[in-house]
Amino acid sequence: MRLADDNRARVPFALIGVLLLVGSATFAASLSTRGPGPVDKSADAAAERVDAETTAALRTAVRDAARAAARDPVTVAAEDGPGSALVGPNTFRRYLRLRIFLSARDAVTPVEHRRGDAVARVSLGGSVDTVSEAIDRVSVSGVDGGTELRATVRGLVLRVERDGRVVDTRRLNRTVTVAVPTLALHDRTTAFQKRLDAGPLESPGLARRMTVGLTAVAQARGLGQYAGLPISNVVATHHVSLSTNAGLLDAQRAAFGRTDPDAAAGVRAATLRTGATDLLSPHADSQVVSAVTGELPDPNAPERAAGGGSGALPATRTVSVSVNGTADAAFLSLLRGENGESLESIRQNGYGADISVGADRRTITSGDRPGPDPPGENWTLAYASVSTTVSVAGGGSARPVEPVGVGERLLYRATRRVVERHTVQRTWVKPNISARTTAASWRDTHRVRVTATARLDDSRAPSRPVRPAFESGGVLDGPNLRDANAAARTVVSGLGGADGIARNAVTGGRTSASTSVAGDRPDGLDPWIYKDLTGLRERVRNISVTVAASDAATGGDNGAARLAAAVRDRRAELVDAPREYHGVADRSRVAARVAYLDRVLARLDSRAGRTDDRNDGIGRALDAAGITPERANELADLTPEPPTPRATVGSDTGVRGTTVFIPDGDPAYLSSGAVDGRLVDGIADDEQYVGLAVRNLNVFAIPYGDTADLVTRTLLGDPGRVSLHTAGGALVAADRTLAEHPDPTLRSRRDALEPNVERSMRAVRHTAIESLARETSLTTEQRRNAVDRAFSQWDTPGERALAATDGSLARATAEAAVAEVSTHGGDSDVVKDRLRTALRVDLRRVATAKRVRVPEDAVDGVVSERRKIVERETNNLAENATEVAIERGSKGKVGGVPAGLPISPSLSPWVATVNVWVIESKGAYGRFAVHTESGSTTYVRDGQQVGLDVDGDSVAEPMGRSKRIEFSVRTVSVVAVPSGGLGVGDTDGNADERSVAWRDPKPGPRCVTPTGECSRE
Repeated sequence: MRLADDNRARVPFALIGVLLLVGSATFAASLSTRGPGPVDKSADAAAERVDAETTAALRTAVRDAARAAARDPVTVAAEDGPGSALVGPNTFRRYLRLRIFLSARDAVTPVEHRRGDAVARVSLGGSVDTVSEAIDRVSVSGVDGGTELRATVRGLVLRVERDGRVVDTRRLNRTVTVAVPTLALHDRTTAFQKRLDAGPLESPGLARRMTVGLTAVAQARGLGQYAGLPISNVVATHHVSLSTNAGLLDAQRAAFGRTDPDAAAGVRAATLRTGATDLLSPHADSQVVSAVTGELPDPNAPERAAGGGSGALPATRTVSVSVNGTADAAFLSLLRGENGESLESIRQNGYGADISVGADRRTITSGDRPGPDPPGENWTLAYASVSTTVSVAGGGSARPVEPVGVGERLLYRATRRVVERHTVQRTWVKPNISARTTAASWRDTHRVRVTATARLDDSRAPSRPVRPAFESGGVLDGPNLRDANAAARTVVSGLGGADGIARNAVTGGRTSASTSVAGDRPDGLDPWIYKDLTGLRERVRNISVTVAASDAATGGDNGAARLAAAVRDRRAELVDAPREYHGVADRSRVAARVAYLDRVLARLDSRAGRTDDRNDGIGRALDAAGITPERANELADLTPEPPTPRATVGSDTGVRGTTVFIPDGDPAYLSSGAVDGRLVDGIADDEQYVGLAVRNLNVFAIPYGDTADLVTRTLLGDPGRVSLHTAGGALVAADRTLAEHPDPTLRSRRDALEPNVERSMRAVRHTAIESLARETSLTTEQRRNAVDRAFSQWDTPGERALAATDGSLARATAEAAVAEVSTHGGDSDVVKDRLRTALRVDLRRVATAKRVRVPEDAVDGVVSERRKIVERETNNLAENATEVAIERGSKGKVGGVPAGLPISPSLSPWVATVNVWVIESKGAYGRFAVHTESGSTTYVRDGQQVGLDVDGDSVAEPMGRSKRIEFSVRTVSVVAVPSGGLGVGDTDGNADERSVAWRDPKPGPRCVTPTGECSRE
């Protein structure tokens, strides 16, 4: 498209007093007459005047163009036509340059001056065929941070004519600077948009602010819910809306140094509404307000300085995963000998030994057998016979106890001298002569050593010397396998004693034998080893690792695996084997430690496998919620950015003074409800505008419903049934509600749930009685009496169910049983500890077993009906004083619907309860403007199409549009609360909460929203 030259008449600019540019004098000199006669300076004067007027005209043109570009900016170029020339990374600057060119062209066209017969004119000379060429004729840059605009217009042509004849022509480039902050307004708005677009993991901005703030909100309200406050919706859409608007204020402050006053007022008002409806204590309320309004908690506040709160925000808080109940389970399995070896077998093995008797022969002298010596000539040897006599000499024997190896002792030693006397008789014959006999003898001498050695049976204990051994003494000053000495003597005697063994060693008889011996154990051995093992058990129980709550909630850590690694790392320290065992009792004690730790590690490895399964289930649950576990974990670990200063950021001081930028959003506060178009600039009066659409999805709303079922089903393989803990909690909550609200429907459903809970509790009772039968000698009646006394401490089936799952029932049963046992003389510390341990393990096992799980529909009926009453009660409480609501809530009159994901879900052991919210917020301003404090320049982004007449045909061609200021945030909030209680989560029955604009559109009048059309609900 050719850009037409506009030669239409223009109103001359008023003459203003300006200093002539240095180049003007030079140019004028080149036009002077050099011939003889009077000098005609009319051409010089005309050129100088036009030059000055051109500068003034360009300054005005640039100022007008810059302000017009700010009022109607183009940030998205048209796809075709003249506007396509604006496509590129600097669309707005290209658009500004085009406007300056067109404005400059119009401004300089009427500029001319006559003096005498000379006339001077200026124009944007040359052929400009395309918009791109026009843009290339102008360059722009910011001065003083963009608060002033410097523009250079190239290709100006100044012509001087005399009598209709051009006497000279010259091309000029002219640069002017105007005090219009268009570039600063655009750049700051772009920076604002960039903060809105920044992902939470990329750089500071809205998403990160919302992530940290909403996690703080969720943690504060989640802890309040856990403590008993009437909070059924931990994270609600109004929290997301408030946090979004607070984050927008924070982004405004960062980009402009100021916030929209109306928006700030809106956030204050919304904050007051949130505080009034959330029913939090003053301290918790301040946490919520500071979290969502952009004011980070003051680390020097009195309650923090006094140690009353953690300096870390909830997203970085941790939970401690301990060995805990696994230590008990491993201990009891060793006591009972489950899977083979038992503590009793270890103690027996520690006092077992093998006795071996043997002999060692060494020949001292060996005589030579005399050769055959005939009695004369011609005698022939007919046959020969040898006879031997054996004599044993040397007396006495020693019974030393000497070490001959690790765990081996020499108990008996005797040395004998054995002499063999050999005689050979030979018979000789000679024909016709009677036979003759000759004899010869020789002697062999041997030394034989007889020994009896005792060797301790193999043990789990690390190989160390044992001193003393096979003689009285050691840590308990007991027999210490001295029985082995008598056993050794018996074996020696059985072989004929030292003489017989020595003779046999020479003559080839039996010289060795062995036997096993089980030594007597000292009376104090069993309780001594038991006490040592219980001390180790308590040490192991308290071994813990720290897991970030975010890792636990998103399946990003396996605490059990890290616990197993920690125990393995400390294994040598926990075994604590001495360099030398002080007797066999000491060795048995250490062997028991090793066996116990092996069982602990085996159970921790099993826990780690179940945790892997749970983490897989969490991953599937998060995937179903639309976010990967890795992404959720990264978001949960975010830390807050430093607060943005309230002033000076957007106040730039240049040569002309300070320029202050003030943002002005419309609507100022983005509400998730519809706003009449008449109240929003840029929106038609007959339309409605919804500036914000929010959604929050509670991933683990209740432990048996919604997405959490993916986790429990993976672990328990029992869909349609819920834990005894959950059922008991629902029953307790129903009882408390009925005490104040005798609702017949809730009563009916509660009565239908009670038999199911009692049926499960019968299994718990039966296990308790069986455990007492196994661990005590109480009669059947005595066992039942003890269990009855323990169970009677709780009035209702629901309370007893909760007591069974939190360990308090096991403690009560143990105390009742100990009292019963004590009555019959069995109150030793070992008996008491074993009994308590057995009941802790057995009742925990049965309370979390599949066979005691309760049908889901029975629980759901109670939970659903009670939820309706809770909602009504909560609404009523919201109308009353907050203090009254808190008091009633803390007494358990409302709340009490179970929620969240126990870690581990099987409650064995129960480390913490976690929950995750996937939060989304989309929004856009109908019109967003930024103006200077003086109001002389305003930059507007309203999404409107922009047209510009670039070819002079009086018809505006489409250049593009200004993109609305908009955003879309997707993040998560993670909450962790201690174990026990009813957990944490949304219990109002609406796990997937959406604002009006997020719902499916319905037929009706048009409604403009960030996500498209919406209904007028």
